[in-house]
Amino acid sequence: MDTPFFIHQKFTDFDELCCNMRNWNLDYRQLEAGRFSSELLMFGNNTTIIGREKLGRRLRQTGASPTGLITFGILVSPKTHIHWRGYDVFGDMLCIFPQGGELDSITHDDFDVFPISISEETLNQTCELLELPYITALINNSEVFHCNPHKLSELRSWLLSIYHELITGATAIRNTLYLKQIEQGLADRLVRILAENHQPVSIKPLRKRDKALLAAENYIAESGSDQITVPELCSVAKVSERTLEYAFRERYNLTPKNYTLMHRMNNVRKQLRKANPNKRTVSEIARQHGFWHMGQFSTDYKKIFTELPSKTLKAS
Repeated sequence: MDTPFFIHQKFTDFDELCCNMRNWNLDYRQLEAGRFSSELLMFGNNTTIIGREKLGRRLRQTGASPTGLITFGILVSPKTHIHWRGYDVFGDMLCIFPQGGELDSITHDDFDVFPISISEETLNQTCELLELPYITALINNSEVFHCNPHKLSELRSWLLSIYHELITGATAIRNTLYLKQIEQGLADRLVRILAENHQPVSIKPLRKRDKALLAAENYIAESGSDQITVPELCSVAKVSERTLEYAFRERYNLTPKNYTLMHRMNNVRKQLRKANPNKRTVSEIARQHGFWHMGQFSTDYKKIFTELPSKTLKAS
């Protein structure tokens, strides 16, 4: 077993957080104004990773889970609600990332999850010991399961105990032997949960406003223009302005106009973080994304990200 890595850190920059998520390929975008805060714990190696991620802002998350591993998502609190890959996930649900599948979720400021990644080989070995079908047969191409509340509660409690041991215990415990014990415990608990009383959750059929929202989101993401109007989005989505606004408010708590603004602001922020402050200026980058009034742009930017764009540029 490879020597394990350990990360436990708090972040006030969501791009920095994404860069520190070992083996994940992530892109976060802030969907509400205010200072971002987070806590990340990761302990593992190339075959097993246990983590805990807490986020203090509403975000749109895209990207992919670790390749070559089967990744599970377990909400720390059953009261938390997220929109994940078309599912409304809450309560005693267990998420399983499809191999090579795109992460696409909307999370709120109470987001707190245990992301667990384990090799298929390890899970299958456990299945053999328990005389159960292999893990792919247990999952059967499903992504979200209703599970036995008592069993999932036990798993949460065990994961919390591991979390506290990792952050409060001596550095010496964060070794290969301890990780092997965690790996065995995780595989056993997860396989048993999937083999017992669990029910796959189906995605609800898309409503008219869901389809309109998807069309508008894709247009905003793929369009080369940063001057997208609401009538333009309505034309693309083939719905009225009222229907489109209802769809955006329901999903993001934003109007289509404000969602488009947040999308552009996040694009600017990512450019500022990558730019060389000796070669690029804030106004140059802002204008590339359709912001022409620098005073208003700086005011709006600071309101959303709690820092001036010049500070983001210099921090890069």
